[in-house]
Amino acid sequence: MQVFSVLLFLLFGIIGCAMLQDAPTVEISASRLTCDQIPAMVDSDLKTVGTFVARGSIKKGFVKRVSDAPQQYQRRIEGSLKTETLIKLDAPTYIEYVEVYPASAIRNLILDAAVKPPDGKLSFETVEDKRGIKVEGTLPVKFQIGREILYLRLTANALEDPENVRHNDEERKMWIPLKGASIREVKFYGRE
Repeated sequence: MQVFSVLLFLLFGIIGCAMLQDAPTVEISASRLTCDQIPAMVDSDLKTVGTFVARGSIKKGFVKRVSDAPQQYQRRIEGSLKTETLIKLDAPTYIEYVEVYPASAIRNLILDAAVKPPDGKLSFETVEDKRGIKVEGTLPVKFQIGREILYLRLTANALEDPENVRHNDEERKMWIPLKGASIREVKFYGRE
């Protein structure tokens, strides 16, 4: 019985010391973050909204491929469906996780992280957690990073803008502009 008590005391003593050694996870100050393209994403104000810049539209219409073939309805993206932004920390920092606070639906949200190597070329590594998810609603989404980073790249698909559709009834075509998804804030959590 005494041996059991000593072992139990040692076990809890070691676990307790290990827990005290781990630094707690804290929010990284917004003053350490910059996002040149969309500053509202890292301004620490959940009331402001940053929107990805979309560069493209969707063209829909009937197309005749061969002179004697029937017309086929086609949907083609003109420009790019992909939108992205880059967030930079002031120095390489161990980031435990990132929280993204959406303000709209976000399609195919992808995070990639990079640390600037000595040769100066950025080499992004994928963040596998929730890769390519579809975000609905406004609840924050947590992405596990678990490494030292300097840059975080957020990529998402643009959304269709049904309010600004252009029609050409003579040619039976329509153009649907693309708009970027919106994010209220991106918060970083790590160890100080």
